Amino acid sequence: MEAVVIAGGYGTRLYPLTLRRPKSLLPFLDRPLIEYQIDLVREAGCARVFAATGHLSADIEAYAEGFALDVNLVMEDEPLGTGGAVAQALRTAQMEPPVMVLNGDIVCDLAPRSLLETHERLDGWLTIVAAEVPDASSLGTLTIDGAGSVAAFDEKLADKAGDEPTPVNAGIYLLGDEACKDLASRDGAFSLEQDFFPELARRGLIRAHRHMGFWRDVGTVESYFKTQFDVLGYFLTMGRENFAGERDDFSLFRDFIYIHQDSKIGENCDLFHRVILMREAQLGDNCYLRNCIVLPGGIIGNNCRLESVIVDSGTTIPDGTEAEFRVFSGGREEAFSG
Repeated sequence: MEAVVIAGGYGTRLYPLTLRRPKSLLPFLDRPLIEYQIDLVREAGCARVFAATGHLSADIEAYAEGFALDVNLVMEDEPLGTGGAVAQALRTAQMEPPVMVLNGDIVCDLAPRSLLETHERLDGWLTIVAAEVPDASSLGTLTIDGAGSVAAFDEKLADKAGDEPTPVNAGIYLLGDEACKDLASRDGAFSLEQDFFPELARRGLIRAHRHMGFWRDVGTVESYFKTQFDVLGYFLTMGRENFAGERDDFSLFRDFIYIHQDSKIGENCDLFHRVILMREAQLGDNCYLRNCIVLPGGIIGNNCRLESVIVDSGTTIPDGTEAEFRVFSGGREEAFSG
């Protein structure tokens, strides 16, 4: 098995956090997002891994050089969309099926071998991981028949909001021989979700692997913020193995306080609830934080009161700042819903 991680997007829904870094290198509990995909790839036993990159690809290349697993880059000269990026990787690297394809902005505790078993058992051209969510209004929804085939693929239907769980495209796919050949034969920019998948669904060639465990899309500032606390809840109830492995560089408290061992906290600080201080974050004296995330190297001055705030790497919050529902990144300040 081989793998492609789609890591070429601009990450516009994560602005301003992605203005200076590619989305796939955005720190998520002190690990770049792409590492959560690499965990799945490693567990699947993939022989080769390719990152389909475009925006700020030099940063990903520098990162990949220092990574333990061999990660090869396939770079876009111009935006190709998800379909075009994977097609280029298949052609350029002459990849051998089955090929595992992963979106670069998901966090999931999938057991990859179970996906391979479903793919072999249901014998389709490709198999899509289907996660169930209560609100699918911003996600691609799947209609799955009793035999496990995807009968329809609908991208982001606004009327799919509600309390009833809905199967959605989880952004993880296993492509067999025919799907790889078909995809590799297509040139130019196109979308897997809007062009390729609906066509194959109409022909009855897609199967679904239902994942009932943890899955989150972290493609927006709001979901990036919320999902890190969701993972802390996962650690507290399910253990750290899936997303933290053997890490011992942070402390975790039951009121959802995460403190990296290399962060620094001043005197008389109150970390009230839901606070993440990543590597080398600094917190001055007499500060109150609630529902806040400080990325690696972020600095908060003395006497600050922050609620529902993200402080980016390389960003300093002046003494005496009071703020809520804000993202601070360099000299930028943006509102978000928390």
